[in-house]
Amino acid sequence: MSFSNNKKELTNLTRIAKDRNIQKYDYKKFKDIKSIAVGGFGIVSCAYSKVLEKHVALKCLFDENNIDFYKAFMNELQNINAVNHHKNIIKFYGVSIDESAEKCYLVLQYAEDGNLRTYLKNNFVNLDWKTKIRMAQDITNGLCYMHESNIVHRDLHSKNVLVHEGRLLITDLGLSKRLDANSNSFAGGTCAYSDPEYLRNLKTYKRNKASDIYSLGVLLWELSSGKPPFNALMDFDIYFKILSGKRETSIKGTPDDYIKIYSNAWEDNPEKRPTIENIRDSLENVQKQLMSTSLENLENLEIAGNPGESSTLLLNSYDQEWLNNELKKYGYNVFENLEEIGESIYNATLMNGEKKVNLKSIVIDSMELFVNEGNREDPIHGTPQNYVTIYQDCWNQDPDQRPNIEKVIQDLEHVGIIAESVE
Repeated sequence: MSFSNNKKELTNLTRIAKDRNIQKYDYKKFKDIKSIAVGGFGIVSCAYSKVLEKHVALKCLFDENNIDFYKAFMNELQNINAVNHHKNIIKFYGVSIDESAEKCYLVLQYAEDGNLRTYLKNNFVNLDWKTKIRMAQDITNGLCYMHESNIVHRDLHSKNVLVHEGRLLITDLGLSKRLDANSNSFAGGTCAYSDPEYLRNLKTYKRNKASDIYSLGVLLWELSSGKPPFNALMDFDIYFKILSGKRETSIKGTPDDYIKIYSNAWEDNPEKRPTIENIRDSLENVQKQLMSTSLENLENLEIAGNPGESSTLLLNSYDQEWLNNELKKYGYNVFENLEEIGESIYNATLMNGEKKVNLKSIVIDSMELFVNEGNREDPIHGTPQNYVTIYQDCWNQDPDQRPNIEKVIQDLEHVGIIAESVE
């Protein structure tokens, strides 16, 4: 953003950054700066920060001597700083001022995989439904945090959602407004994602949380299809389709409950749309249903010859999910108050007392799972420590680390000698 005709704004920005403990970075210390995107109000560049020791995104408003651009910049600065501690909202590091060009930048997290629209275009064929639901949950969780902070985004679409290391991040909060501020727009969002009420009253309608819900519904459909809504149409045609109640058609193979979620979200009447909390809970239920179906399929596997192979297959099938943090792995000993409520199904409580859960046994050979995870029986109280060491060495997970039989006999004789001397 240029401050060439208004040095007061530059001074104000510096003061605000100081008052709010916002980090200020020396622009001269950024290296390898290159433009990567042009947004609704600004240019985004990638640069290497020597201070942060990582690549960052530098966002600068267009070089316009217009008070609206200054307001937009300050608005984004305030909003992104207010929601800066959520894993599904782009991280804000601080500000930087290029005093030689009188331009100011937001210093933001750099998303290595670009925006969601491009990501879907390049990777959609590799996404299963479990992954799509998790992506939908990422966007929903980020938006939920914004709404809890009394902020509406007002311009949510697939180019304003970034992808970084498998996680989705909401960005571009320049149009966002606090609900206690004047929420009239001075610029519009992308037509296909826009609330019909806003399209009917572009100059007077104040977009709100329900407007974001509509946009989210369109985004959820896009995750199911891999392409933008009404992709072959011009904005003019999209405008009239939306106002006449037309929506994109569901994609074959989409879970029915997922279709219901986005269909409710893009209801024409804002009052009939669900809250962000409703959508979050509904997506969680869909994900649970998908996981339950996967577990049932694994339970029904019959492998001839070696029954233990089923347990190994089960373990392998979840290794990647555990590594990707898609599933949280609990040790069996963190549960208490187990109560059987059905065949191999139990009610239980996590020992921290915060959550009640259901446990369902899905392992054909639970002993095999216990041993394969490195678990062993606990020593019996009063057992000589030398004797404990002998049998623990024998059941070492690594066969090469186990003693041979001669060593075991020698150690047992030594334990016997010690026992006799004690007696």
